[in-house]
Amino acid sequence: MKRIFVLFCISLLLVSASEVFSQKSYPFKLGLKVSPNIGWMSPGTKDYAANGAAIGATVGFVGDFYFAPNYAISSGFNFQFLNGNLKYPDSREVNKATVDGQVNRKYNFLYLEIPLMIKMQTKTFGKVSYFGQMGFGTAFRLKASYKEKFYPAQGLEVDQQDNLTDSTSLIRESIIIGIGCEYHVDESTRLFFSLNYSNSLNNVLSGINHASHLNEKSMLNFAELTVGILF
Repeated sequence: MKRIFVLFCISLLLVSASEVFSQKSYPFKLGLKVSPNIGWMSPGTKDYAANGAAIGATVGFVGDFYFAPNYAISSGFNFQFLNGNLKYPDSREVNKATVDGQVNRKYNFLYLEIPLMIKMQTKTFGKVSYFGQMGFGTAFRLKASYKEKFYPAQGLEVDQQDNLTDSTSLIRESIIIGIGCEYHVDESTRLFFSLNYSNSLNNVLSGINHASHLNEKSMLNFAELTVGILF
């Protein structure tokens, strides 16, 4: 149902934009951005718990398509390096024996995201204008891996790392909200700064806990500080 709702809202945005573009032509801006981020997991599996935040980064291409003087559809594509931590009880094979214990795992994701947002901008005060934006993001997993420490009930801890592609969801869907400002260097060039929050709409894990045999469930959320340039 969440995917249907997201697709419906995106369709409305595209239809509205096409109608306005057909009435009058407004400029569009293209640019680049870089965004350090802080990501965290929100688990939904019994006995799973978040284990702190993790630092990542986003680099991407930005396109603002204005359909009115202070309103634009903002899109583009982003390469997102997102990370998060979980801790939970599980079992591992140690010295050819199955052992129960505690797992502290760090997830590392690489996504290609295509955002679609409405951007609402103020008039220019001197050389500065302010904006707010809200919309949806659809991200496709390019790579996933993990590093973990396993603490058995008895014995020494065990470090492991591996790829995790088969135990993660292909798509991450999200709601994106943000605020920011633009500094107008000249008539065509703008520097922009923004603070954005991305709230996941779906589970990003698809593995099974070896001890409890429960399906793993967790959202992956993040906040980012963006610096970019528009031409």
